[in-house]
Amino acid sequence: MNRTPVSKFGIRAKGRKELIKADRGESLTRGESILAKCYECMGGYDDGRYDCLVTTCPLHQYMPYRGCVPRTK
Repeated sequence: MNRTPVSKFGIRAKGRKELIKADRGESLTRGESILAKCYECMGGYDDGRYDCLVTTCPLHQYMPYRGCVPRTK
């Protein structure tokens, strides 16, 4: 897979260590796989740790930051 190495980029958030583990070819549990996929799908949470709002995603109910919304200034 050709993508930017997560170990160098991306914020510390749920799913980061799991995605790094997957990139190394290590086995993941079901829960770790979900966290890694959410982290990847959300672009490493570069915009912050918020709900993705993609309620049609089959993994949305397991999303680690489901229900979190950005604060308005």
